[in-house]
Amino acid sequence: MKKKSVLAIMAAMVIGVGLLAGCGSDTSKVTPTFMYFVSNSDADFEETNAMIEELMDEYDGDVNFDIVNIDENPEATENFPVENNTPALIMLNTDNDISAIEFQCSDKDTLAADIENALE
Repeated sequence: MKKKSVLAIMAAMVIGVGLLAGCGSDTSKVTPTFMYFVSNSDADFEETNAMIEELMDEYDGDVNFDIVNIDENPEATENFPVENNTPALIMLNTDNDISAIEFQCSDKDTLAADIENALE
């Protein structure tokens, strides 16, 4: 599947979830969510895990972290088609909107910038 197709499918799914979550009249802000999809076949799997743990410590209480290993949780790929595109990030901001999507990204500075943008 082409990267643009995967991106469009993922964006539509997350937007749909966001719309369902926002069906009520409550317009309050939510805690941003860092959804990170990894695979055991990622070349830098151990380094990625260590980087995520550092980010979790740095943003503890400010951001929800949802780390999904698609090898251990294959049903996640039914909702988020990220096979062959891990590690992958979907960052949801305080409005529960997608504020960042990164494919094949394991750069801590880039991910931290995505988190900062979601917190604004």
